[in-house]
Amino acid sequence: MDKSNKNNTTADLNAEIRGLRTAIDEIDEKILDLINERLLLAERIGRFKKQGGTQVTDNRREKEIMRRLLKINNGLLRDDGLRKIFSAIIVEGRNIQQTS
Repeated sequence: MDKSNKNNTTADLNAEIRGLRTAIDEIDEKILDLINERLLLAERIGRFKKQGGTQVTDNRREKEIMRRLLKINNGLLRDDGLRKIFSAIIVEGRNIQQTS
């Protein structure tokens, strides 16, 4: 392979990488929007809990969420990664419920 073919291949690869990164950025924005939508719902639940005098933390519900997600996860995300991601999301929901 001469140098010009290598440069074309590198340019093609770089263009592919840029395209994939753009797609990742778009997905990240959707994920962020969905997390914020979820947190808005958690905030509403927090208001109902306050009205009813219910405590914010519901360990049974949190375990149920995790079990359900682990059961339906059939992608590349490993169980420990799923637990870390959703534990953080659940904690944020709990924080919002405590301040709502």
